[in-house]
Amino acid sequence: MPRQTDCKALPHDLIFNLSDTFQKMSELGFTVASALESDHIAGYPVYVPTHGNNDTEHTSHEARRVAIRSMTHLTIQPSSHRTLDAGIVCSSPDTVIAVSAYNAAKDAFKQAVLDIRRFQKSSSTSASRISRLIENEIRDKGYRSEKLRRAMNAVRIADLDLKRCYTRIRIMPPNLEVFSWTWTTKHARIIKLNHEEALVMASEWPDQRIAAIAVDLIAQRCDPGAPLARKIPLPNQLRANFAYRKDGEIIRASAPISGVVVAQQKDMPRKLWRPDPGASKSQPPRLARQSSLEAKPIVDALRLYRYVR
Repeated sequence: MPRQTDCKALPHDLIFNLSDTFQKMSELGFTVASALESDHIAGYPVYVPTHGNNDTEHTSHEARRVAIRSMTHLTIQPSSHRTLDAGIVCSSPDTVIAVSAYNAAKDAFKQAVLDIRRFQKSSSTSASRISRLIENEIRDKGYRSEKLRRAMNAVRIADLDLKRCYTRIRIMPPNLEVFSWTWTTKHARIIKLNHEEALVMASEWPDQRIAAIAVDLIAQRCDPGAPLARKIPLPNQLRANFAYRKDGEIIRASAPISGVVVAQQKDMPRKLWRPDPGASKSQPPRLARQSSLEAKPIVDALRLYRYVR
């Protein structure tokens, strides 16, 4: 059959493990959804600040349904069903156990995907570091190699959103008293390159017009002995500042979060939602940080900078 032919290059155990871990993850997702609905009947509250326009809508049963869908749907969704940035659901002990098992199943599925990628890497010519850098942004958004795509087709899960499959649901510590959302802004990933690597990256750039200009700029304006840096701006990152009580003491902490979190308690903690400041045109003034990179890139399209001398 065509499906078997497409995947004949992959060992059967890798295909089976991909299918098996997906099935377990999917089943546990249904368990979590059912448990969260049961919590609604038992009076456990929910708060979804990005659903609706007022507290009544933020805490409604519809808000819970949206939260459940965001937490458990793993396929590529239309824009109307986008993944929620934020939310908090208070949950019973049984729900916390179900979410923990769901997270473990997600980890196992992710490992099955990584095993296929490792097999592909070991059975083919390894890509250059520069090629990997160029593909890095694509890979971070759910990049699928050809072998992985074929494997997912074989087990009929081609429409999975890998990023959602990998994202664990954060379970907050018991006795959560305060929870507020905040944002990390204006940060970037810096990748250091030597002169030769920068030239190779420029020459391999998909747009040949940009590639030719970039190679010329690097060759003429950059010191061959000086390092360069690729600066990739990152979107604002959502974080949580929270406080919980342990052994009679208040413990304060902060952590990056993604999506709806679980509070393992019956009562909603004191909470504060802050919208993404990137969506607002008016931002508070801030003192500029001193940077080791020049203010303007040497090649704008490649986000390639020289270091300050």
